Amino acid sequence: MKDAPTADQRDVVLALPIETLQDMAIRAYMRPPDRLLLTLLRSPRVRRMVVAEPFRSHLGTVLRGGRSTVLPPSGGVEGHLVSPQRWRRKDPVTLPSLRAAYRRYDRRLGRAAARAGCKRPVVITMYPPLAGFADMSWAGSVMYYARDDWATYPPLRRWHPAFRHAYEEIRRRRLPVIAVSRPLLERLHPTGAGLVVHNGVDPAEWLRPPSPPDWLRRLPRPWCVYAGTVDTRLDLDMIRRLASAGTVILAGPIPDEASVRSLRLLRSVRLPGHLPRPAVTGLIAAADVCLLTHRSTPLTEAMDPIKIYEYLAAGRPVLATDLAPVRGIGRRVRLLRPGDDPVAAMNEVLIWPAVTEADRLDFVADNSWSARHVAFLDFVLGPAAPAESRLLAVQA
Repeated sequence: MKDAPTADQRDVVLALPIETLQDMAIRAYMRPPDRLLLTLLRSPRVRRMVVAEPFRSHLGTVLRGGRSTVLPPSGGVEGHLVSPQRWRRKDPVTLPSLRAAYRRYDRRLGRAAARAGCKRPVVITMYPPLAGFADMSWAGSVMYYARDDWATYPPLRRWHPAFRHAYEEIRRRRLPVIAVSRPLLERLHPTGAGLVVHNGVDPAEWLRPPSPPDWLRRLPRPWCVYAGTVDTRLDLDMIRRLASAGTVILAGPIPDEASVRSLRLLRSVRLPGHLPRPAVTGLIAAADVCLLTHRSTPLTEAMDPIKIYEYLAAGRPVLATDLAPVRGIGRRVRLLRPGDDPVAAMNEVLIWPAVTEADRLDFVADNSWSARHVAFLDFVLGPAAPAESRLLAVQA
């Protein structure tokens, strides 16, 4: 067993929200929880780390043929994985039952941390019920990482009241909160310390983006690309109007086929579904214009879309619904305000001068996950020594 952590090292427990490590691997570790996982596993400031997956059902595990998931490679951090199971697949809806479920999860997590040899670890949880309802008396500190406002997420509508109760408990307990956008942090209104850590990009993907899929070249231009989950966030009317003047490619998983049925009738709309990550980055880099055409809802008004950083990292002009989190991100974002004609806006950005390669690479460096996570690590683990802070800032 290793000695106790030095003054510059901490033991960490990272409790994932609703995705497993297998989910993260499938999407090539590109979302905020995935990147936090990789940052912590590679940080010289972390000694031991327990990664806790969300509850999964016993039956589901059997049907999937058992568990073979492993942690991604670390930079010397001693990693441990815990995968709590229960009989039911979904969380209970009633508040007392949900509290009891996450207190059971808390006890299992505490035992896993003890088995791993963690000493008063920092616990980072990304799911409101765990942050709000678990005791965590075994932890040195507990903080909540907010990537979305769960109480406005449509697929989890049945749990919205419970999420709001969890937020109240987070405030009552004065837990520190890290949020991906200023509007989200203000909405959560933490009574403990608060920090905004925006989403970012992986420089390795954007220094030399790959070629697009061959099928793209057979489609009429201009190519209007949206990269992300194709769901109820999209403004379908805006998509139809843009499809009247170009080819719209909505590249991403489709959770509900009914939501896109009308789009499949349009010859100028392509819905390729989930694509390998190189195909997605190739599509973005080849686009004539990239789209963030979301409806304005409580969910979208607090989110920090990764895709807009990726669009700008590729040097592409962007059409984006005018939402507070996307204002001021870059000069190559054309905000669509109520009443704006999206086709006229598209024609406007199509004649913008191309971004210089130097400016594009500067954006990639300034908005890399590594640069973002310097502040995150200081907030979670305490300030780093100056030399180490500079090292983390330049890692890609």
